[in-house]
Amino acid sequence: METGENNPIHIQTENFNIGLAGSYHLSIQLGIYHFSYCLLNTTTITYDYVKKYSLNSSENTATEITEIINNDTILKAEFSSQSIAFVNFPSTLVPNNLYKKEEAEIQLAFNTKVNGTVLADNIVSQKAHLIYSVPESILTIVSNFFPKAKYKAQESILIQEYSQLNTEKKNAYLYLNEQKVGITIFNGDKLIFNNSFKYTSKEDLLYYVLFSFEQLKLSADSIDVTVFGTIEDTNESFSLMYEYIRNIKLGKRPHQFTFPAEFNTLADHKYFGLFTQILCV
Repeated sequence: METGENNPIHIQTENFNIGLAGSYHLSIQLGIYHFSYCLLNTTTITYDYVKKYSLNSSENTATEITEIINNDTILKAEFSSQSIAFVNFPSTLVPNNLYKKEEAEIQLAFNTKVNGTVLADNIVSQKAHLIYSVPESILTIVSNFFPKAKYKAQESILIQEYSQLNTEKKNAYLYLNEQKVGITIFNGDKLIFNNSFKYTSKEDLLYYVLFSFEQLKLSADSIDVTVFGTIEDTNESFSLMYEYIRNIKLGKRPHQFTFPAEFNTLADHKYFGLFTQILCV
């Protein structure tokens, strides 16, 4: 199965200066299979650094992440601010009129497996809460190494950012990461569908996308589909979707920031969730 992004990534611009850490915001993504972070110069609104580590074992994720942090000198700096996004942990979306903090765990357990501490993000634009759970071992890492960091589920960040991209028509967004696809569909700026699926083949991926469209009676010939994450326009997964979906394209980087020439080696549709994290935490 092609994912398009299995290797570690490290980009550093010529203007990067860790001695000016007080001018940088640190954004981190924590998942079962990867640890990624980037640094935004908050004075110039320019990204100067991004790094991704691939993790080897879901059973030892916390140990691997701890070793990475202990051995990465950049992460030891004192940054002006910090944020963290939890990636691909069990979640469910609940409208505000049904959400109750004291019942969050019950609401999550009704839809998916609870794996750790239950948290909830308020998605203001959609008048909804995303309820999710994060393993205690991951939260311990956050509290030990990044006690001042604000955190959210990446899913919440993506929903919020997608809502800013919409036109008056229906749009679908696919986010591929760690052999999961998040499918989010809007009618204008109103969220009408959000779910994620594990897939092991290009056929699985296509099935889940078309199945989601079918549930909403949407035509694959008319809806606009934008793809982010671990995929290339030259790989088999994208080519297969292109055969069945008329208006499909790869996404672009967030326009609010500057990406120097060193980032030209990184496709525009990758790390959208990481690069937009600062806008939503």
